[in-house]
Amino acid sequence: MKMFTKEGIEMMDVKSIDRDGENLVMKGKMMGTMYASIYLRPQDVWQALRLLSFSTVLRLPVILFTGFWRNRKTF
Repeated sequence: MKMFTKEGIEMMDVKSIDRDGENLVMKGKMMGTMYASIYLRPQDVWQALRLLSFSTVLRLPVILFTGFWRNRKTF
């Protein structure tokens, strides 16, 4: 999974999301050069979910299906 700025600059290339005890660990490369492991505690994950608006949560199935469909066409 890659994360981009609005201008299309790659900020992070996430290679894996694993579990370490109760924490989630995202491993990847930041800005194309620096390898990083980012740890998310359970309370951080909950706070991240609270950042999503109700309309965004309702739109998530459409976003997931669109991503699935576009990913499938590239193979």
